[in-house]
Amino acid sequence: MCKKELTTGVHNAPKDFPFLLADAYYHKPATLKTEFLEQNLSFINLYAVEGMIWLDNEYFANMLDKKKSKTLKSLQKLTQNDEYLLPFSPHMMIAVKK
Repeated sequence: MCKKELTTGVHNAPKDFPFLLADAYYHKPATLKTEFLEQNLSFINLYAVEGMIWLDNEYFANMLDKKKSKTLKSLQKLTQNDEYLLPFSPHMMIAVKK
């Protein structure tokens, strides 16, 4: 399943675990940007939603700790637009203008 997803960018929910994750499409930052530009939209920016901070093995617990959460959010803000780090985020958001 992982090999197929990495090579095609398509995730189909496993028949044994349909509740795990819905069917989805994965994008690389450049591909996502291209899809919007092809629709004659003006690109503003790409953002990492969680960014690389979700790689913290205690991410959820640390986000509940006020001091640690502040540190993680600061790191997120610092790296959210780094084109080399965008793929580390499980989710990206694109801002465009019509």
